[in-house]
Amino acid sequence: MILEFWTSWCGPCHELDQWIWSDAEVAATLNAGYVGVKFDGDTEKEMVSRFHVQGYPTVIVLDSSGNEVRRFNYASSKQMLQLLGN
Repeated sequence: MILEFWTSWCGPCHELDQWIWSDAEVAATLNAGYVGVKFDGDTEKEMVSRFHVQGYPTVIVLDSSGNEVRRFNYASSKQMLQLLGN
């Protein structure tokens, strides 16, 4: 599972949507092995607190048991593929 914490005022958050998540290789990797959940940090305060989010964007990868595997803030398409294990 991938949790993405974003806000409407976060420039890099919009870049993730526009350039990274829509990249064909990244999208194929996500569709093949992940479920994504997106949280607006301005309205989902309980989730921000629960996952100790300190900046935006924050992307958290969880394993099938719900344990955090990795956390990062922003990555290029190439870096994203590496972080997702491709």
